[in-house]
Amino acid sequence: MTARTPRLADPGLIGLLGFVIATLTAQLEHLGLQNESPVFWVGAVFGGVVQVTAGMLSYFSGDDFHFIVYNAFGWYWICMPGFLLGGELGFFEVEGPARGVFTLMFAVLAVVFAVSAASRNTVLPVTLLAVSAGLGLQTVTAFGGPTVFGAAGSAALLLASGLAAYMLIEKFYARTLGRHLLPLGPSWFTIAATARPSVTPDETDS
Repeated sequence: MTARTPRLADPGLIGLLGFVIATLTAQLEHLGLQNESPVFWVGAVFGGVVQVTAGMLSYFSGDDFHFIVYNAFGWYWICMPGFLLGGELGFFEVEGPARGVFTLMFAVLAVVFAVSAASRNTVLPVTLLAVSAGLGLQTVTAFGGPTVFGAAGSAALLLASGLAAYMLIEKFYARTLGRHLLPLGPSWFTIAATARPSVTPDETDS
């Protein structure tokens, strides 16, 4: 008899959770509904530590997509509290165009990630495109553009947070109840099976 391989938890569960909570908290601050204090702590822990942890756990399951996506945005969220701290203490401040360059890089990365995500389902690439749009609009404000662009960017990122919460609920129930309750929509194209060895059933069309 061969030993049965134990079923491992999906790190995407905590990765999505971290993204949802950190993004929602930050956009409430951007819209003037709370101050920066929660953004510092929630961003560092849920946006940073939790997403990086999810990314590194994805490494051990051979999941290249989530490995880079969660690590990229996890380290983004580790840098953002540093920007806030530097602004408060008056050293190594990152403001204006410098902040804009940083967010623009991640707006572009989100589009790059969305291309691969489109081979999985519909909701995932739409989420990443909403992230790209949100960061791109906030980049305009960082470069001195009208604040309305920043507010529009916050709205796009709130949409991304809502879509990520939707995927989290679907993934959680698929993993714990063994059935798909929420449709994620079909993939936009298919790829060779060898290019994605670690796809789980709850990541495919439902």
